[in-house]
Amino acid sequence: MNLVTDIGNTHTKMALFRNGQLMDKITLGSNEQNEAEGWITTRDFSRAIICSVGNTPHSVIRALNICGNVISLDHYTPLPFKVIYGTKESLGYDRIAGASGAFKYFRGKDVLIFDAGTAITIDHLNAAGEYRGGNISPGLQSRFRCLHEYTAGLPLTEKDMVFPVFGSDTRTAIVAGVQKGIIFELTGYIDEFSAVHPGCSIVATGGDSEFLMPFLKKEVIVKPDLVLEGLDLILDYNFGG
Repeated sequence: MNLVTDIGNTHTKMALFRNGQLMDKITLGSNEQNEAEGWITTRDFSRAIICSVGNTPHSVIRALNICGNVISLDHYTPLPFKVIYGTKESLGYDRIAGASGAFKYFRGKDVLIFDAGTAITIDHLNAAGEYRGGNISPGLQSRFRCLHEYTAGLPLTEKDMVFPVFGSDTRTAIVAGVQKGIIFELTGYIDEFSAVHPGCSIVATGGDSEFLMPFLKKEVIVKPDLVLEGLDLILDYNFGG
């Protein structure tokens, strides 16, 4: 049994896999980190992998080390695909894991990968199994917070499934501006990528992916557990399936 841990900017996700199949999963908020150790120590697993965008809590490391076979994903970790990136040492490990998940499902195809979380990352894995890089922009909640925190009078606003083309008050102006900005941004990426790579696949993951993707009016495959599945594949690649 494999145990994978993805420590992001906002949440920590942990999951158990058996033969590539997700068996169990938990998502913890930033104020629930103390629950991670208890969840880990009550699970049966023989190897583990950690992916963290920041510091990994000592309690998580201590709990995972009980199995002895633990990988902390970094730019030295052997991968089932090739990374072509100018600064490999600064490439986000969550982006590596997402590309690994895309490699699992779309091997032999050009894939555009959206991860819509605190940041929105847009990455390209090509048909030859090469990670070619990508772009980073602020995520949905980050844009709302930015408008509130860096202006004198704009309120903190939340996402809304219903919003106009043009806002009729400050709240709807912010909601429409932020959400349509992201929709136009991602639609532009899809149109440009599809023109260069006919027959490509578009996959999305991250906390806001299920909210945003229906607005794109494009064929996008949403896989909420893409990063976790990618980590499981990397673990199998290093220890044998």
